[in-house]
Amino acid sequence: MALASHILSTLIIRLGIPKLKSGDAPATGDGALPESTKGRVFDLGSTGFWIGLCETLLIFILVSAQQFSALAIIIGVKQFVRSDKIQQNPSYYLLGTLCNLTIATLFALTANQLTALY
Repeated sequence: MALASHILSTLIIRLGIPKLKSGDAPATGDGALPESTKGRVFDLGSTGFWIGLCETLLIFILVSAQQFSALAIIIGVKQFVRSDKIQQNPSYYLLGTLCNLTIATLFALTANQLTALY
């Protein structure tokens, strides 16, 4: 379930969010994603892909352990580490973070409910 949530989040963040209209200018100026260098959705050589996977797994673990307040750490760390890129394109990063957080939380809660049935 965690892997499925990461795949869905990545597809939405990389394919859906850039097509939304925003008042923010893209960081690259040509409409490409900020981290996009090869144009792939699942770029296994990108640190962003692995950070996103770890973020999704951490969200999944924290929600499964019912440690919802600890989810604030993820948002805080992301704000601290990526503050320069967030200032360049705030809508992309905010929506991406919220999308990943929402999908991973929903998948984790669903997994919890399914395991409680058995």
